[in-house]
Amino acid sequence: MAFVVVTSLLEIVEQQLIIQPNPSLILYNKEMIVMLSQKLRVLRAFLMGSGKKTNGSCGEEMLEAEIRDAATEAEGEIESKLGQVYLAANRGEDVVVACQGLHQTLVQVVRDFEAIESRILTQNANNASRGSSTNDFREESFMVGGLSENAVETENEIVVGFDHDVEEIVYRLVFLKQSGKREVIALVGEGGIGKTTLAKIIFEHPSVIDHFHIRAWVVVSREHNLKEMLISLLNCIAPITSEISNKDEAQLAEQLCKRLMSQRYLIVLDNVWTTTAWHAIQQCFPHNANGSRIMITTRINNVARDINSHLHIMKYQSLRNSQELLSRKAFRGRFYSTPIYEYFRDRILLQCRGLPLAILVMGGLLATAKGSLEVWREVADTVELMTRDDKIISRILSLGFEYLPSHLKACFLYFGIFPEDSDVPAKKIINLWGAEGILKQEKNKSLEEGAENCLLDLINRNLVQVNKLSIDGRIKSCKIHDRLHEICVREAKRENIMCVIDEKHDPQASRWISCQSSHWPITRACCGTHNCNKIHSIFYFGKYLYPSKCRLVYPCLKLLRVLDLSLIKCLHGMPSEIVDLIHLKYLALSTIGSLYKLQLLKLQNLQTFIVSSWMEDYPLQLQCNILDLPQLKHLRLEKRCSQYLPSLVRENLQTLYWLKVTSLDRNQNFRMVPNLKELGIYIEGELLSGCVESLVHLRLLEKLKIEIGRVEQFYLPTAFPSKLKKLTLHSTYLPWHEMGIIGKLPNLEVLKLKDFAFCGPEWNPIGWEFQDLKVLLIAHTNLKRWNANFQHFPVLERLILRYCWDLKKVPIGFAKIRTLKLIELDSCYSSIVTSANQISSAKILSFHSMSDRTLHVRHFGTKVEWPNNESSEEES
Repeated sequence: MAFVVVTSLLEIVEQQLIIQPNPSLILYNKEMIVMLSQKLRVLRAFLMGSGKKTNGSCGEEMLEAEIRDAATEAEGEIESKLGQVYLAANRGEDVVVACQGLHQTLVQVVRDFEAIESRILTQNANNASRGSSTNDFREESFMVGGLSENAVETENEIVVGFDHDVEEIVYRLVFLKQSGKREVIALVGEGGIGKTTLAKIIFEHPSVIDHFHIRAWVVVSREHNLKEMLISLLNCIAPITSEISNKDEAQLAEQLCKRLMSQRYLIVLDNVWTTTAWHAIQQCFPHNANGSRIMITTRINNVARDINSHLHIMKYQSLRNSQELLSRKAFRGRFYSTPIYEYFRDRILLQCRGLPLAILVMGGLLATAKGSLEVWREVADTVELMTRDDKIISRILSLGFEYLPSHLKACFLYFGIFPEDSDVPAKKIINLWGAEGILKQEKNKSLEEGAENCLLDLINRNLVQVNKLSIDGRIKSCKIHDRLHEICVREAKRENIMCVIDEKHDPQASRWISCQSSHWPITRACCGTHNCNKIHSIFYFGKYLYPSKCRLVYPCLKLLRVLDLSLIKCLHGMPSEIVDLIHLKYLALSTIGSLYKLQLLKLQNLQTFIVSSWMEDYPLQLQCNILDLPQLKHLRLEKRCSQYLPSLVRENLQTLYWLKVTSLDRNQNFRMVPNLKELGIYIEGELLSGCVESLVHLRLLEKLKIEIGRVEQFYLPTAFPSKLKKLTLHSTYLPWHEMGIIGKLPNLEVLKLKDFAFCGPEWNPIGWEFQDLKVLLIAHTNLKRWNANFQHFPVLERLILRYCWDLKKVPIGFAKIRTLKLIELDSCYSSIVTSANQISSAKILSFHSMSDRTLHVRHFGTKVEWPNNESSEEES
């Protein structure tokens, strides 16, 4: 894809040669480098213009191919020469010869792009008669609107036409008297008809939540993995430790069966393709004679029948429901009922055949038109020209991709790297886009902010789905429907930008390598037969691999930027050759042992570094100077291998988990990392008063976690950063009267108090504090009396109480909080559940507006309430 390569090359030229050149570089002609940057911007503008057209001319396609090939070759040559400079500098050698080689390469690249630029001008002259000119191409803003404009309504997903289905299935799950045996209900229908959406609505239905002791959900997929399925189901019941995840399938199956025994459970198996997957896991579900249920979603009737399930056949949307769904999506609640819009709408819907996924993708496409009748007409004409056959839905879905701007096409195709039905963390995809160089940083915005806008744009177009939300309602992870995933993979392969390696396909030289086999794809043999210099990214998604003797990386991967080995269990630190991958920007590892001997500081371009241990008994041993890497933005380590603050100011650093603070650190100087946005602090040993006072200087910090290890006393700082939005305290054992320091924070939205973060029998909040707090979580505390009312938490939306065994009730004054929508209780006494329900009833009587009245009470397990209140036994 020409746009990806040109944008990536432009990022190299501007970041590594103009804005932040390596100190070892000798740049002989800076004016020529600026000229190269300008020419690349012209090429990118041309590609953005041609990318808007769904049917470009043959000349434009040939010119795009020429630009792609020239930019690919130039990128490889420039990065190779830069690599020679960096390696010479690391070895203490003279860099003059290497810099001369880089200069000669840059001269030739400028000449090549001058020739292409002249052909663009010729193309412009040929297009002048059609009213299109390359001179009119201007670099558009990479992000379509700001965050507020692109905000996605994740809480109120547009759902139409499922009311009867929900009522029928909830009745069957909860109220219909059965023989007591375990029953299986199958939602059957075409891909994109709404099976998973319906299952989620039912899974979160209040009656279902109240009825079942345990609810668990797992995505099965086409190529099912029994171990991953078992771990996912266990994780729905209790947090997974590395000890559990390292067990074999038989041990995991036995543990799951024990957890479900004697419990009334609801298990959802989403996207089942074969009966083999069912037979592999169904033995883990005990035949409790208590009304336990299993719900599956499948496209295949025979699978549902072979499982001996009750079939619920999904219906296509009626014309009326289809009209409502498209209009609500296209106009975002502003309904235009003029005859001309209805005419184009109905022409489009005729081809969508009542399939919700196709309707939503078309609605997302039309929403970007902002009411332009010209676009509505063009889309209607395009879909009407499609031949009505079995592939028409696939072609309609492809239109959602074809109408994307060039930068969003690249972002969308990147989802093809992940296996079908993958749950993709939002932060991960954002950091990967940045490492790949496929996005350009905007003025007054970080690259991450721009990438988040791109993700929101794809979600609003219904090309990407929100999968999980964080506790404060932000997007935690996302996924892509498997019918859209097919388009991702197909288009990326067609552009020769991605290669998926599985048991059926061998490695091929592509920019992105997605390994989904049980073997490491890159060997010395394939290095001799393929041009591996084209490879920029390698992801390993296969079954767990133990590389005890094999070498994972080779000199042929010298241009690698992204290496994700998080599913490979490295035994001794990490492969030593990795430190020679000097262009690496993203590195994720799962390992045990020591990394002390590795020269990690050679990775001068590294932006994201993620390291975890796959065995709890073998903590990592890591160098303490990793924060000295000049380009590092995001560092995620385990608490036991925490880092110390750097010796020099590092303005790039945005994310740091974890920072270690000990008795030797008398005064942490957080001015060394002034632009941190997320920080985790782990404290061990005796802590001196005022040790973390300089936290207040982190003027951009939005998220802070503080966890205590072996510490006698923790001293709360007298002030926190004013922009702090999320604060988590863990095992700090603070008295409740010190809560006033936190309550004064002007922007605090989420407060999590875990494992006796605050302790003592009584909390008396002060009025007009916590003015912006939306989410409050308290887990494990000895609090008995909580004297609070609506003035203390005026905009609270969610209250979560877990293992609060001394607290008997929720303050009745919370009934007057207009914004309160959810009270979630986990393993608390039944008296708290009763008080929460009383608050819900009182709230209905307090406010006239239905939006102010709605308050859901959810409880998961109730602590047995013995007369002496001394037993810690739980029912569930």
